[in-house]
Amino acid sequence: MENVLGWLNANSAWIQAIPLICGVTYMTLQIFQHKWMWYFSIITSVVALIIASTNLENGVWAPLWAQVALNVYLIVIAVVGIFRWRTLDKESGGKIHVVPLGAKRLVVVCCIVAAGTPLLSWALSHTSDPAPLLDGASLVLSLVAAWLLSQSHIEQYLFWIAANGLIVAVYATQAKWLMAAMYSFYIVTCIIGFINWKKNGVVVE
Repeated sequence: MENVLGWLNANSAWIQAIPLICGVTYMTLQIFQHKWMWYFSIITSVVALIIASTNLENGVWAPLWAQVALNVYLIVIAVVGIFRWRTLDKESGGKIHVVPLGAKRLVVVCCIVAAGTPLLSWALSHTSDPAPLLDGASLVLSLVAAWLLSQSHIEQYLFWIAANGLIVAVYATQAKWLMAAMYSFYIVTCIIGFINWKKNGVVVE
């Protein structure tokens, strides 16, 4: 196990390049709501999962548990999104589809974020996670954003912007600069994506 962790951390720079390249592709495709984005999302999440679960701090194994959980969840959500978007594509005639987020669902989502952030941060503070508060908040926001994306709610971009900003801070504290760069790029593409979906999206129920 120590040999594996040592090798992964010794080769961290080029390993981080994999999710960076796939992540950039994924977010670019998301702007135009192309179905192949989900497959690049899976590749990105698998590699990011490996990076987060093998993190070392001062030579000691210190997994970023929130990022581990997040990337497992993102893999599942990508599968859900693949099948959900097939239906929405038919309803929108192959155009960008936007499903309205009702007031009741928005309230539920906000309550989940408000309650989940302190709860997860507290739980992570009892693990080896080096950044429990940032990780906890980013995890809750990302979980919500990923689900909103799978259901094609445009509001998902707002939650992703907040989550990605926190994730940039998490990876920056661990000197994983390529991962930080990837999530910084995500913020930019989220802004572009929001504008494009707003301008060209077809509302479907």
